Formats: sequence, C-alpha cells, structure tokens
Amino acid sequence: MGKRGSYEIKKSILMAVREKPASYAELERKVNTGFRSIKNNSEELSDYGYITVERVERDPANGRPSFKVKISESGRSFLNKKGK
Repeated sequence: MGKRGSYEIKKSILMAVREKPASYAELERKVNTGFRSIKNNSEELSDYGYITVERVERDPANGRPSFKVKISESGRSFLNKKGK
C-alpha cells in the first residue's frame, strides 16, 4: 500500500466529521494518520471553508486544551457533489 495523497486525507477528514464533530486525536485514529497531517489538512480545509476548527480550553476527556473539527455547509455540499 502506497502513501496516500493529501486529497484522500482531506476527504477522509470530511467523511469522519460529517456525522459529528471530532477532536484532532479522534481524527488521527479514524483517518489513520499522524497529528501533523491532521492539523495541516484541517487548517487547509478550514481556509477553503469546508470545516471549522474550534479551540476547546478544557477537553472533557482529559482536561487539556484541544481542537474540535466541525463540517460546514459548504463541506456537506462538497461531499454531496462527490456522491458520498
């Protein structure tokens, strides 16, 4: 199995958050890639307006700061156009 491209990772992130918001750590497990890749691709998707990234000062799971990724309406539209 070869290295996945950034398009595939971005699409996987959108698919993972379409039902409910997820933290970077949850996305690492769901998308099966590292933190830096999740962070960089999420920032790019946010710049395009497909997701929003919200800083959470105190994560309920561990009490530390984290980030929640939520899909936007344009992100949903993109997935619908791609037939997913």
